Amino acid sequence: MRGMPNSIQGRLFLSIVTFTSLLFIAVGVFIYREVNGIVIGAVDRTLHSKVQVITGLLHEEDHTIELELEEVVSGEYSIPRSGHYFKVMMNGKLLAASPSLVNDSFDLGAGAPEPSDEELGEDISTSVGPAGEPIRVLRHNLSAFGMTFTVFVAESLSDSLDMISTFRRFLLLVIPSGIVIASLICLWIARQSLAPLAIFSGRIETITHKNLGERIDAESETRELAGLAGSFNKMLDRLQKVFESEKRLIADASHELKTPVSVIKVQCDVVLQRERTPEEYIDAIQTIRTVSDTISMIVRDLLSLARLDSGVFSQGFAVVSLNACIGRALDMTKPFAEKRHLQVIAALGDDVAILGNGESLTEAFLNILENGVKYNREYGMLEITVVGSGAQAVVSIKDTGVGMEKEDQARIFDRFYRADTARNSDGTGLGLSIAKAIIDAHGGAITLASEPGKGATFTVILPVNHHTVEKGILPGA
Repeated sequence: MRGMPNSIQGRLFLSIVTFTSLLFIAVGVFIYREVNGIVIGAVDRTLHSKVQVITGLLHEEDHTIELELEEVVSGEYSIPRSGHYFKVMMNGKLLAASPSLVNDSFDLGAGAPEPSDEELGEDISTSVGPAGEPIRVLRHNLSAFGMTFTVFVAESLSDSLDMISTFRRFLLLVIPSGIVIASLICLWIARQSLAPLAIFSGRIETITHKNLGERIDAESETRELAGLAGSFNKMLDRLQKVFESEKRLIADASHELKTPVSVIKVQCDVVLQRERTPEEYIDAIQTIRTVSDTISMIVRDLLSLARLDSGVFSQGFAVVSLNACIGRALDMTKPFAEKRHLQVIAALGDDVAILGNGESLTEAFLNILENGVKYNREYGMLEITVVGSGAQAVVSIKDTGVGMEKEDQARIFDRFYRADTARNSDGTGLGLSIAKAIIDAHGGAITLASEPGKGATFTVILPVNHHTVEKGILPGA
C-alpha cells in the first residue's frame, strides 16, 4: 500500500499508533462532552430550584398579586450585574425584577430556546447578560390567581465556561502526551514482538554453502516462528541434497571426462611428433572418434539427469500405456541382444495405465534392459514380466549375467558408479542412475537382488492410474 512503511515493524507501529491516537481522541471527546453536559446540567438544576423558590413567593392578598421579595433580593440578587438575575412578568407586564439587572427593561429571553418539554411550560436558552457575560436563562410559564405569569431566572456561565475551558486545556495537554507515551510503548512492544524474527533472520544468515548441514531448532522458537523454522529446514534439506548432488556430479563428471580428454590429447601429441603413415593417422582418428563418442554419451546422460533434477518434465504427465513403453524399449534392445545370442522372454500380461511421461519411462526401461544385455553371458536369457496388482504395477527384469557383490548393490544406482566386473565395459555409469531418477519422479521405486555369478533381478514398482488405455498406444504425453 502506498504511503505505508516498508518494514513489518514500521507498519505494526503505525497501525497501533493510529488506533491508539483515534482511541485517545474519541475518549477525550466523549469525556469533554460528558463534563460539559454535567457542568451545564448543574447550572440548569440551580435554575429550576430558583424558579420553584420564586413561584412559591407569589400570593394574592386583598385581590392584589404580591411577591415577597425580601427573601430573594438579598444576597446575590442585590449586587448589580452579579451574574444572578430574575424577572417576573404578569400578563405581559413587569411584576418584579432583581436589583442585579440594574435595567429592569433588559430582555432576559432574547436567546434562542433549546428543545424542551412543552408540557412543563418552560424552556432554557443561552444568551448575553447585562454585563456582556454569557448567561443561562430558564423561562417558566404558569397560570395562577386568574393571571398568566412568566418567570425568568438567569445564571452567569462565566465560571462554568472557565471550568470547561480549563478542562479542555487539560485534555489538549493530556491527550497528545498520552499519544506520545503510548507511541513509545507501542514502539517498544513492536520491537520486542519482532525481536525473535530478527534473531531468526540472524541464524539464517549464518547458514551458507559451507555449513548447509546446520538446522534451525524449531522447538526453541516461538509458536509463530516454529512453522517457519520447520519449512526453512525442509528447504535446507532440499538445497543440501541438490547441492551435494551437483557437487558429486561435477566431481564425478570431471573424473570421468578427464580420462577421455587425456586420451585425445595424447593421441594428438603422438601424431604430431613426426610424420605418420596414412594407416597410423586413421588409427589415431578412429581412437579420437571412439573417445569422442564416449564424451558425447556422458554429456547426453548428464543433460538427461539435469532435466530430471529440474522436475520440468513432470509437468507434462499424461495417462500412458506401461506395456507400450516396455515394448518400445524391448524393440530397441533386441538388436544388441541378438548379437550376444540372448533369449529374450517378455510376459507383459494385461495392459496397465500409468500417469507419467512415456518417453522417460521408455528410457528408464531401455537403460535397465541394456544393463541386462551388457553384463549377461552369451547365450544367456533376459526375462521381463509385468504384473498389475491393485494400485501398483510390478515390473521384473531378470538376467543370467555375472551378478554382483552385496557392497556393489548398495551403490549401483549412484552416478558414475560401476562395479569392478564392469570397469572394462562400455558405458558411462549413468544409465541406472537415470532410470532410478525417472522412476522416482513417477512416484515409483526400483530395487535390485543379485548374487555373484547368478545374474541380477531389477524390480520396478509404479503406481497404477485406473484409466483404460488403448492397447498398443505409443508412449508419450
